Amino acid sequence: MTAITSTDLRRWQYAAINVLGTITDEASPDLSPINWRVATTAQLQGEAPSGTHAERLAAITEWAEYLGIDLAARPGGDGEVTYHGRTERTAKNGKNVTVSLYLRSWPDES
Repeated sequence: MTAITSTDLRRWQYAAINVLGTITDEASPDLSPINWRVATTAQLQGEAPSGTHAERLAAITEWAEYLGIDLAARPGGDGEVTYHGRTERTAKNGKNVTVSLYLRSWPDES
C-alpha cells in the first residue's frame, strides 16, 4: 500500500479548487451564492448560507438542478430534514472530484 503524502493532498485540493472555479464560472449569475468547503481529499461540499428555510432550500435546489444532482431528503428527529446529493467532475489535472450539496434544516425555521 502506498502512503498518501502531503503532495498528494495538495494536488487533490488543487483539483477541488479547479472544479469549484469551473462550476462557479459557468453558473448563471441568477444562482444564489452558497458556501463551499474544499477538502484535501478532492471533495467539495456546498451548503446554503443563512436565511429562511425556504430560501436555503431554494438555493440548494437551484444548485442541484444546475449540477445535475438528485437531492435526497432524509427526515430525522424533531422535524429535522437533511438534504444531500452528489456528483463528480474531473479537474484539469485528471483527478475526479466529488461535488456534494448538503442542507440540514427544520421546516419551522424562520
